[in-house]
Amino acid sequence: MPTKHRYSEKEHRQVEHIKESEEARGLSATQAEAIGYATVNKQNPGKHRYTDKEKRQAEHIRESEQASGKSPAEAKRIAYATINKRSD
Repeated sequence: MPTKHRYSEKEHRQVEHIKESEEARGLSATQAEAIGYATVNKQNPGKHRYTDKEKRQAEHIRESEQASGKSPAEAKRIAYATINKRSD
């Protein structure tokens, strides 16, 4: 079964361009990448929604990360980054 790609090649290029611009403004690579993906998601919000299964997986990962001492925001970021990595 072929894997599902959440982002097209064009969207990946857009993210990289935004990331480079944000890093030039002085943001960290992590923050710049987050802004890049948020911007691409904002342009077409319906396309990048998560399935119910992915949401449950992200919630489980988030709870695990919080239990290990991560802040709620950091735990959520890690959870969805993990889900995104699995679907690429």
